[in-house]
Amino acid sequence: MCGIIGLVKRKILSETDLAFVAKATRLMAHRGPDDEDVWNDHFAVMGHRRLAIIDPEGGRQPMLDSTGRYAIVLNGEIYNYRQLRVELEKADTVFKTNSDTEVLLNAYIKWGESCLSQLNGIFAFAIWDSIEKKMFAARDHIGIKPFIYSASDSFFAFSSELKSFFLLNDINHNLDPKAISDFLSIGYILAPKTILKNVRKLKPGHFLKWQDGKWCERQYWDIINVIDNSHSQNSNFTQATEELRNRIDKAVSEQLIADVPVGSFLSGGIDSTTVTEAMTRFYPDKIKTFSIGFRETSYSELPYARIAANYLKTEHCEEIIQPNIFSDLPLLAWFYDEPFADTSAFPTYLLCRLAAKKMKVTLSGDGGDEIFAGYDTYVADKLRSFYIRFTPSVFHKTIVTPIARIIPATHRKVSFDYKLKHFCANVMKNAEEAHYAWREIFSEEEKKHILSSDLLREIEDYTPFDVFKEHFAMAKDIPFLNQTQYVDIKTWLCDCMLVKVDRASMACGLEVRVPLLSPDLVRFAINLPPEYKLHGIRTKYIFRKAVTNRIPSVIINRRKRGFNSPVAQWVRVIKSPHMENISEEIPFAHEVWNTLMEKHVKHREDNGFKL
Repeated sequence: MCGIIGLVKRKILSETDLAFVAKATRLMAHRGPDDEDVWNDHFAVMGHRRLAIIDPEGGRQPMLDSTGRYAIVLNGEIYNYRQLRVELEKADTVFKTNSDTEVLLNAYIKWGESCLSQLNGIFAFAIWDSIEKKMFAARDHIGIKPFIYSASDSFFAFSSELKSFFLLNDINHNLDPKAISDFLSIGYILAPKTILKNVRKLKPGHFLKWQDGKWCERQYWDIINVIDNSHSQNSNFTQATEELRNRIDKAVSEQLIADVPVGSFLSGGIDSTTVTEAMTRFYPDKIKTFSIGFRETSYSELPYARIAANYLKTEHCEEIIQPNIFSDLPLLAWFYDEPFADTSAFPTYLLCRLAAKKMKVTLSGDGGDEIFAGYDTYVADKLRSFYIRFTPSVFHKTIVTPIARIIPATHRKVSFDYKLKHFCANVMKNAEEAHYAWREIFSEEEKKHILSSDLLREIEDYTPFDVFKEHFAMAKDIPFLNQTQYVDIKTWLCDCMLVKVDRASMACGLEVRVPLLSPDLVRFAINLPPEYKLHGIRTKYIFRKAVTNRIPSVIINRRKRGFNSPVAQWVRVIKSPHMENISEEIPFAHEVWNTLMEKHVKHREDNGFKL
């Protein structure tokens, strides 16, 4: 992995422009501690910070083609670059290095934008054509690597990180009120928005072209376009289970390609254990695995990680997180660049820091819950359909809801009381609204008491649910479970989970690969009939069957725990200056903050996520 940045203008670049890219490149040193270089041709300047994984000696960037016409910067890995290289060599392409970057550059020169259909990897890249004065950029299918940009009729700027744009004088740095609304509602910001009004994220599966002050963004891949509405291709459960095993193996084996050692995260959950087990059959050396845990037993998964590590005979490293993690908040804010409220950001960063002491590359089990329906939210959707069918609305309103409200909050990890209260508060909404509401933090009504009147006027009628509705509309012709998976992949996975993994890992100079999000595996999983994934209320049904006899049954059968931090408990007992100063920093939220804290401390509500 790497950090990339660039600036293109219609006029000759000034010394200020060159200095901007040079400074912004240095600002991303954490993303690529091995090398740094900046190149320009007077109209375009590109910078690169390198974490050397493939061809450490020959893969320096920015890289030019043999004629000097094209220049490329790449963040990511092209897993099938060797196969593509063979095809290009048949067409008389001569290579000077063994890097995937050179293969990608020549694939674009040979096939143009259609090269994207042949790529298997995690990537964000930009290619400058110095003759046509055209910039071409693209982001991988699922959105594993970031590409952030700002464009106008006079310039085009891009970077791996938003902080670069705070150095760019060509734009104003006004905040986007709609992005603030996103953050308060769901804890992250939905693409293509960033916290800056004039800066955008290139959406997954999209490419972008900028030339002579004109630019366009187009989609080259979407899950919805590979969905088979008939579901006939996977009608036999036994065959589908065997095919799933093979596809998992293929995805893991493809992503072991590297010129440095590869390790694995091992949480003790079914996803990371499955990925690690596959590694043991394809990786020649003893595998190093890494886990993070908590002193709070309801949150810690270390006992299961140890079971998995012993079973798989890995060289296991672990660390227990101390509750003084709040001291790292300013550092995490620096790496994340914009508001981000996933509490697993804490342990993910520390896990990456632990692994980076010994490795440059690790595999992760991220994505398994989205593509195989592993979240309790999918169960809640199913239970809701039965509940509203058999429960009169009057009974729900006058009996069930009041009882749920008075149940004390335990502050345990996604506890039953938390889920019950959330379920009762949202179950009578329509199916799409309810699925959105399961993860909602502040409701639209609550935000009216938090945001200033000026911000509310700028937000107008927008709600984050508008974006969810658009995705639901795209998937309206498929079963509802598959619809919700599609929506979660387009929102929660891309804009929250993968952002967390990228920022946390790159903060430590670590490359994290996600085999379960291989486009081939995602395509297969999304086409599975709903009952293969959610069998009754049994989540990830076919996935559990596929890994039977591969990993310990205690891990296969355990309930999903997730990777959240015990923030709800820490908030009650830890005095942090960052928390104590909140009233001064956000004066219009003073009353709301105090009310939330009082109810939280007295166990009347679990407001850990909100606080």
